[in-house]
Amino acid sequence: MSYQPSVRLNQDREGVSPPHGWMSWTGVSPNRNRITGRVSQMRPRPQCAVIPWRLGNGGGSSPALIRGQGVIKDRIAAVFGAAQGSGYLLSARLVLTARHVLGDDEVTTVAVPGGCGRIRCRTLWAGNAEEGDAALLLADTDLVRPETAEAFQPNRFGRVDGLTPLLDCYSLGFPHIQRYAGLKLDVEQFLGTIKPGSGSVRGEYVVEGTGTPPAVREDGTSPWAGMSGAPVFSGRHLIGVVTKDAAGWQHGRLNAVSLHKLSGVAGFTNVYHVNLGRPLRITTLRQTPDNSAEFEDRYRAYMADMFGELRIFGLDFSRSEHAEWPLDSAYLSLELVHGDEGEGGVPERGRVDSVLRDRRRVLLRGAAGSGKTTLVQWLAVNAARDSFPDQLAHLGGRVPVVLPLRTLVRGSALPTPAEFLSAAGHPLNPPEGWMDGVLTDGRGLLLVDGVDEMPEADRARTKEWLLKLLAAYPRTAVVVTTRPTAVDDGWLSRKDFAEFQLLPMNQRDVTAFVRRWHNAARSITPGLPERAELDAYEAQLLATLPRKQDLARLATNPLMCAMICALHRDRRGFLPDSRMKLYGAALTMLLVRRDHERAIVAPEGLTLSEEAQQKILQEIAYWMVRNEIAEAEQEDVVGLISRLLPAMPQVALPEDARRVFRFLLHRSGVLRAPTTSTMDFIHRTFLDYLGARAAIEAQDINMIASHAHEPQWEDIVRMAVGHARDGERAILLNQLVARGDAVPESSHAVRVRIHLLAAASMEHATSLDPEVRREVERRAAALIPPRNGDEAQRLSYAGALVLDLLPGPDGLSDEEAAAVVVTARLIGGDHALQLLHEYARHPALVVRAELASAWDAFDTVSYARLVLARMESDGVTIPVNSAEQLASLHLMRRASDVTFEGDLSPEAMASAVRTVRPDWVTVFRNNRLRSLSAFAESSVSLIGLSLVSCHEVNDYRAGADLGLAEVTLHDWRQSGALSGLAALTNLRTLTLDATNDSSEPGMLALPSTLPVLRSVTQLNLLLRLERDTDAGRLQDVFPSLRLLILDLRSDTPVVVDLSELAWVPQVVLRANSDLIRIKGDELLSVRHVPPVKDPS
Repeated sequence: MSYQPSVRLNQDREGVSPPHGWMSWTGVSPNRNRITGRVSQMRPRPQCAVIPWRLGNGGGSSPALIRGQGVIKDRIAAVFGAAQGSGYLLSARLVLTARHVLGDDEVTTVAVPGGCGRIRCRTLWAGNAEEGDAALLLADTDLVRPETAEAFQPNRFGRVDGLTPLLDCYSLGFPHIQRYAGLKLDVEQFLGTIKPGSGSVRGEYVVEGTGTPPAVREDGTSPWAGMSGAPVFSGRHLIGVVTKDAAGWQHGRLNAVSLHKLSGVAGFTNVYHVNLGRPLRITTLRQTPDNSAEFEDRYRAYMADMFGELRIFGLDFSRSEHAEWPLDSAYLSLELVHGDEGEGGVPERGRVDSVLRDRRRVLLRGAAGSGKTTLVQWLAVNAARDSFPDQLAHLGGRVPVVLPLRTLVRGSALPTPAEFLSAAGHPLNPPEGWMDGVLTDGRGLLLVDGVDEMPEADRARTKEWLLKLLAAYPRTAVVVTTRPTAVDDGWLSRKDFAEFQLLPMNQRDVTAFVRRWHNAARSITPGLPERAELDAYEAQLLATLPRKQDLARLATNPLMCAMICALHRDRRGFLPDSRMKLYGAALTMLLVRRDHERAIVAPEGLTLSEEAQQKILQEIAYWMVRNEIAEAEQEDVVGLISRLLPAMPQVALPEDARRVFRFLLHRSGVLRAPTTSTMDFIHRTFLDYLGARAAIEAQDINMIASHAHEPQWEDIVRMAVGHARDGERAILLNQLVARGDAVPESSHAVRVRIHLLAAASMEHATSLDPEVRREVERRAAALIPPRNGDEAQRLSYAGALVLDLLPGPDGLSDEEAAAVVVTARLIGGDHALQLLHEYARHPALVVRAELASAWDAFDTVSYARLVLARMESDGVTIPVNSAEQLASLHLMRRASDVTFEGDLSPEAMASAVRTVRPDWVTVFRNNRLRSLSAFAESSVSLIGLSLVSCHEVNDYRAGADLGLAEVTLHDWRQSGALSGLAALTNLRTLTLDATNDSSEPGMLALPSTLPVLRSVTQLNLLLRLERDTDAGRLQDVFPSLRLLILDLRSDTPVVVDLSELAWVPQVVLRANSDLIRIKGDELLSVRHVPPVKDPS
C-alpha cells in the first residue's frame, strides 16, 4: 500500500507581510548562518508596536481561549526561518515551534502581535527524526511588553491516555488561509478532536477538525501552510505542536508531535528547565472537555493570595498592619532534624528544602511558635505558584489543599474531598468531581495543620480519616503538623511518614529573620519617612541582639523573633525597657491572646484566664526550682495542681486537676512533654521567670540569697531582683554582697560568682538605694579582669557598666586577655568595639581566635576595619557567614584560613580569596557552588580546600588550576562528579565520607565513580557501613598510598576485611561501635584509636 506524502505546513516567506500594524522589516536581509543559532549583526530592532487583534472566524472560538485571552492569545507567535511558521511563547523569550520551519542555514526571527517587533532568535534545541519535529528558540530580547509577560500564567502540559477521543481541542497559528490585504498575517483557530489511537506509533497526535475544511490553494498547496509550530491545546493544557497537514484527508486533519513524546527527550527538557527554572511536568488529561482548568487557575491565584502574607498572633499593636507582612520576603527556611537516627547514629538534619527532598509524606513536630503553620503557608504558596526550588521539584505541579484542623473540628464529621474547600472556609465552589480528580491523578498536596488543636478524644478519628484518604488516593503528598507530644512517636509510620522536628534558630537565622522582617515591613510601608525609620530600627535591633543575651535566649524561634521585631517597631525603636517586661509580654501572648486571635475553642473543655494560668504556672515553676529539677513527672504536677485548686474555686474543682494540666500543656505554649510521662517548660527562661516571681510573692528572700552560689539559680536571682519591690530588692542585694564577703579566700571562685551576680542583677533594678548600688559596683570593680570564659560570661551579665572597668591588653596573661575579649563581645556596642581595637595586635593565638569569632557581634565593616585589618591571621580561621562580611574581607591584609558559610556568590568568594590569599578555604552549605571554575578563573592558589554540604557541586576539574595538595569532601551528593578529581595531579591528601553503596566490590564504601588518584599519599575516610566490605581494590585507585585513616560507623553488624591492605605502610583505625568486626588487621601496621565525634 502506498502513502501520499503529508504536506509540511510552512509557507515560503517571500512575499509574506506581517499583519497590519506590525513593524515592517522591508529591506532587511540578514546573512544566513547554520541552525546553531549564530546570526550576523542586524540593524537595531524597532520599538514595540501594538496592532488590532483579529481571530479567524472559520473555526469558531474556544471557551478557554476567550476566558484566558491574556494567557494564550498574547503568546501566539509567527516564526520566520527557511519558511514562515507559527510558535508559542513558553516565556517572554523562549519559543516552541516546529523544527522544519527553521531550515539548516537560516537566521530565524519571531514576532508576536502587539509585541516588540520581529526579534532574531538562536536555536537552543532542535529535534531529530526520532525525537520529534519540534524546536526551542531563545529570542535576543523579550518578544512582548513587560506587562504582557507578567500576565503569563504558568505553563501547563498535558498528555492523552487511552483511546477515547479528546473533544474541544484547538490550535492557533498563522496559516495561509487567514492572509489578508496583501498577504498580511492573521491568526486562525483550528478546532477539533484528538484521536489518540491515530498516529500513536509515531508519537504524534491527529487532530480532526470540526466543520467544513478549507479549500486547496490555487497552486495546489495546503491552505494550512504557515501553521507548522502552532500549539495544540486542550483547555489550558498545551499537548502538542502542529507539524503537517495530513495527506489524504482533504485538509480536515492536522498532525502534531505530542508534548508527552518531547517530555521524554533529555535535550528538550533540560533546555526548558534551565530557561524556565523549573522542570517540565505532564498531566494526564481526562477524555472529556477540560472544564476545570479555569477553576484551577482561579483557585491557585486565590491560594497564593490567601496564604501570601504572614500574621503573628497575640500582640497588642497600635496599628494592625504591623502584624502582617508578605510571605515571600519574610519566610526563613529553618532546620529540621529527623525523629530517628540516621547513618552512623547521627540524626538527619538540614534545612526544609533539603530534608524534604523526595519525601512525599511527612509528620512535622514543632513547639508553639516554632514555625509549623508558617511552613504550611510556604508550601501552599509555592505549590499554588508552581515555584518550588529544585530540591522540592517532586512537589511541583501539585494543587495545595490547606486543612486547618482547628477549623475542621467544628463540624460533626471530618470532610470528604468534595467538602475540603467549604469545610476550610474557602469561598470558591469547585466543579463537581474536581477535588476527586486532582487526588486521583496524584496531583494533590494535603497540608493538614495542627493535630494538637483537635480535642484529644478526636485525634484517633483524625488519624483514621487521614489513613482512609491515603488508601483512597495513594499518590497524594501529605504534610501533617503537630506539637511534639500531641501524638505518639510513629503515629503515622506504617504509612511511610517521615517524622521531623523543627530545631531552634541559630544566631545566623535570627539575623536573617530580623532582616527579612524589616524588608517585609518596608514592602507594605508607603511613605519614605516610615521606610527610613524601619532602616534605623533594623540597624538598632541587629546591634542590640548580639549584646543582649537575654533577648538572644528568647529569639530562638520565629514567633519570639517576630515578637521582638514587632514590639521594637511599635515602640518606635525601643523594646520594653527591661528583659522582665519582654518576658511578661511573651507570656501574655502565649497564654491567652494567641489562641483567642486564632479563634480556637479550648479542646480541653475549659477556659483559664491569664491570671489563673500564670498563678498555676508560677507555682509549678517554683516547686520545680525548689526540688532542683528541670523536668517533672506529669502525675506529680497534676497532684500539685489539685492542691492549688481549692484556693481557686473560680478556675476548677480539685478533681479537674488533670484537665487543667492538659489545658496548660496543650494550650499555654509554655509547657511541653519530652516524653509521655514527663513535662518541662518550653524554655528554661520561663521556668526561672515564673519561679522567681513565686519566690518573691512568698517572701522567700533568704532562700533566694542562700542559693546564689549555685549556677542553676543565677537567672532566678537576677529575675527575683526584677520582680521585687524597692525594699525587697535592697534587702536581697545586700544579702548577696554580705554572702560574697563571707566566703573564705580559699573559695575565691564562689565569692567572684556571688559578687558578679549582684552586679549583673542591677540591670533589673528599676530603682535602688544609692548606697546599695555603690557597694555592689565596688565589689565588681575588684573582680576585673576576668580570668576565664566562665568569669567573662558572668561579668557580661552586669552589662555596659563593666566596659569602663575592663583593662587594655598590657600586663595581662593570654588567658586573661582572651577572657576580656569574650566579655566585650558578649556585652557588645561601640564602646566594646573600641576596646577590642586595642587587642587587635595581640600576638597570642587564643586571643586572636576570640577576636575572629566576635565578628558576628558587631557592625561588619567597622569591625573588619578596626579589628580584623590590624590582626595577624596565621593559625586563625576567619568565619564569613554573610554577603556583608564577604564584601568586607578585603579590609584584612591576609587571612590564612577562611570558612565561607551559606549561599554566597562563588565569584565573590573567589575574588575575596584572591585578595586575602589564604592557604586553606572551607565552603560550608553552599548550594550556589557548582564547580571550582570561579576560583580557577580568579587565578587563586590554595594548599587545601574543604567542601562541606555543598550538594550542587558537579565538577571538580577546575581544582587542577588551584594547585591543591589537600581536599576534603563531606556530605557530598553527586558521585559522578568525583571523576573530575583525576585532574588534580598535585593532590596528596584526600578526606572523604561515604556509605558502602558502591556497586564495585573491594572498594570499602567508596563510590565506583572515584577515578585513579596516583598522587594521593594520605587518605582519610569516614565510612558509614550498611553491609560487609573489604579493601581488595583500593590499591587500584590509590597506588601511592602511604597513610590510611579509617573512621568506621555502623548501626548494624558488619564485617570489614582489611587483609588486602598490607601494602599500605600505616593504617589508623577508629570504629564507633562493637557492631563493626575488623578482619585481617593483625596482618597490618594498624594503630587503633578511640572514635571521634562525627563531624556531620
